[in-house]
Amino acid sequence: MALGGAEVAAKEGGSPTAKEAGSHFRPDIQGIRAIAVTLVLACHAAIPWAEGGFIGVDVFYVLSGFLITGLVVREIEKTGRVSIRNFYARRAKRLLPLAALVLVFICIGSIIIFPLAQQVTIGGDVFAAALYFVNWHFIVQGVDYFAAADGIHSPVQHYWSLSVEEQFYVVWPLLLLAAGAIATKLKRRAKTIVLFFIVPVAIASLIYSVHFTSVNPEAAFFSTLARAWQLAFGAVLAMVLPKTRIHLPAWFAHLAGVAAVGVLLWATWKMSASTPFPGTNGLIPVMATITLLVVGASGKGITTRILSTRPFQYVGNISYSWYLWHWPFVVFALGIFDHLTWKWLVVATLLSWIPTQISHTLLEDPVRRAKILKLRPNRALLIGGGCSIVAAVFGLWLGSNRINVDELSQDQVLGAAVIKNGKVPLVNSVDAIKPNPLTAREDRGQMYKDGCLLLGPRTESGECVYGDPDGDVSVILFGDSHSMMYMPTLDAIGKERGWKITGLSRANCAIAEVELSKYCDEWRENSLERIAEEQPNLVVVATSTQAVYSLTIDGKKLSREASEPYLVDGMIETYEFLEENSGKVVLIRDQAQAPRQPWLPHECVAENLDSLKKCAFPPERKALFDVKAAEAAGVDIIDPMPILCSDGRCPAVIGNALVYRDSYHVSATYAITMAPWLEQELAKLDFPAGSR
Repeated sequence: MALGGAEVAAKEGGSPTAKEAGSHFRPDIQGIRAIAVTLVLACHAAIPWAEGGFIGVDVFYVLSGFLITGLVVREIEKTGRVSIRNFYARRAKRLLPLAALVLVFICIGSIIIFPLAQQVTIGGDVFAAALYFVNWHFIVQGVDYFAAADGIHSPVQHYWSLSVEEQFYVVWPLLLLAAGAIATKLKRRAKTIVLFFIVPVAIASLIYSVHFTSVNPEAAFFSTLARAWQLAFGAVLAMVLPKTRIHLPAWFAHLAGVAAVGVLLWATWKMSASTPFPGTNGLIPVMATITLLVVGASGKGITTRILSTRPFQYVGNISYSWYLWHWPFVVFALGIFDHLTWKWLVVATLLSWIPTQISHTLLEDPVRRAKILKLRPNRALLIGGGCSIVAAVFGLWLGSNRINVDELSQDQVLGAAVIKNGKVPLVNSVDAIKPNPLTAREDRGQMYKDGCLLLGPRTESGECVYGDPDGDVSVILFGDSHSMMYMPTLDAIGKERGWKITGLSRANCAIAEVELSKYCDEWRENSLERIAEEQPNLVVVATSTQAVYSLTIDGKKLSREASEPYLVDGMIETYEFLEENSGKVVLIRDQAQAPRQPWLPHECVAENLDSLKKCAFPPERKALFDVKAAEAAGVDIIDPMPILCSDGRCPAVIGNALVYRDSYHVSATYAITMAPWLEQELAKLDFPAGSR
C-alpha cells in the first residue's frame, strides 16, 4: 500500500504549518492517511458497508505523488540538484526493514497454519514481495484481487500496492532530476518543466487505465501502468498548489472538505468487487483526496481541524505498520477457522494492532530517527536492502519445498480409463502423478489462458472455439466455471470426432433467467443471443450448485434456500429457450464438492503420498436446482459421479491423475481422460443422431 513514502515525506518536510502545500509538515495529511487505512482495514475485515474500502489505496497514491514530488522538486530548486542516493536511502531505512520483518513472520506463520501446497505458493509470493514485483507476479498468475482461491487469499497479497509504489520511487526521482536539469539549462523554474513532464504521464496512464480496465480488470487492478496516473495527479497538485497560492473562504472550505469525506464514504459503501477498477471509477477517490489536500492547504475547514486531532494523528502515524500486519492476521484467522463472520475478522484486525504498535515503537521509529543512518546513507541502503534480501531468501526457501514423486506426461496418465464396471479404484500410494500436487491449481487448460472464463465486467465471450474449428457438428458449452472445467473433455472429443466446441462461460454467474448482477445478466443475454444465432447441434450445460446463488427479489436479499425455487424457475426458462434454439440440450450434473478443511484434495495428496485413502471424501451433494429444473423441462441429464466416486468414496487420485485442482473443479488432466466416458454418455442420448 502507498503508505510509507507519504509518511516519510510528511515527517521530513519541516515545521508544522500549512502555509505552503507540500513544503512543511501538515497534520491534516496524517489524518487523511488515517481515513485511508481505516477504509482498507474495514474492507479486508469484510464489514458489510465497506466493500469498497479498497479505494484507500488510491488515496495513498495521491498523497505519495503529492508529497514525494514536492520534496524532490524543492530540493532541486534549493540546491540545483537532487541526491538520488539520499532519496533512496530515506525510503530504504523507513520502508524495507519492517516490510521484511512481516514477510518473515508470514513465512513462519504459513508453515504452522497451511499445508505444504499452499506454503509453496506463498513462498513464491513472498519472494516477489520482498523484491517488490509482486503486483506483476499476481498479474502473471492471473490473480483476482477480489476472488479468494478456495476461500483463502495470499497473506502477501496486500504487498502489491507497496510494489507499485516502490517502482514509482525507482523511476520518479530520475524523471524529476531530468526535468530539473532541463529547467537549469533553460533557466526556467523547475516546477514549470516538471509539469511538462508529468502531465503527459498522468493523461497517458489514465487513458491506458480506462482501456485496460475494460479489457482485463483483474490485471489492471495490480498494474503499475494503470495506477501511475493516481500518483501523477498528486504530483501535478504539488506543482500547481504552491504556485496558485489558494485562499479559500471558510464556508467553502467547510463545504468542500465535508463533501470530499462524504464522497470517500459513499464510494466505500457503493463500490464492490463488481465495480470496474481503477479506470474512470478511480477518479472518484483521487479527486476527493485532491479536494481534501486543497482544503487542508488553506488551513481552514472543519475537516482540516478534525483530521489534525490526536486520534487521527495516531492512526496516521502507525498506518504503514498496521497495514502490513493486519492482512496476515486476517488470512491466518481464515486459514485456521475457515468460515468466519465479519465480526471475527474485525477481531483479527484489532489483534494485529499489538504487533503494529510494538514494531512501530521498537523498529519503525528508531530506524527512521537513527542519526547514523542520516549521516551515512550508504549504510541505510545496505541495511534496507539486506533486510529485503533476507525476506527473499525466506520466500525462496519456503517455495522450494518438493515432494518425492515423479510427474507424468498426459499420454502416460490413465485417469478415468482405469474405471471398470463402475468401480473407481481407491489406491493408497503412487510414485508418479499428474499434475504435481504442489502446482495443481494451474492445471486448468488452455481455455483459461485464452481468457474464455469471463471475469470482472466482461460480458462478451471471445471466439473461444476448440475441438475442430471447421467441424460439421457444433457444440456449445454453457455455464459458469463448472462448465469450463469440461472444456478439455469436449476439446478432446471434438478433435477426435470433428466437432466444433464453443465455450460460453462466466465465473460465478447462473444461466437461470433471474436477476443476479448487472454483468451476469448481460453475459447471459449475450450468450443466449449467440446461441440463437449459431443454432448449435448440442448445448451442454453445467453449473455450480455447491454455493447456491443468493438472489435479491423485490429489493429483499434472500437466503440460499429461499433462492432455490426462483433458480429452478429461471433455469426452466433458460432450458426452454435452449431447446428452441439448438438440436439438443444436455445437463452435466454438478459433482460432489471436496471439503476445504482440514485440507483440499491436492494439498492432502502432497502430504500423504503413501496413504492416499486419507484424501478420499464422501460424495455429498446438497443443492439440486440444476436437476430439478432439467427434469421439469425434459432436458437429458448426465451424472459424472460414477466416473469420480464409488462405494461412498471419491478418491483424490485415479489412474495416476490428480482428480481435483481445488475443492470443486476437476483438473484438466483428469478431464481429458473423461473424454471416452462423456462421448459414450452422449451416444446413449443419441448424440450425434444415430449414435445409439
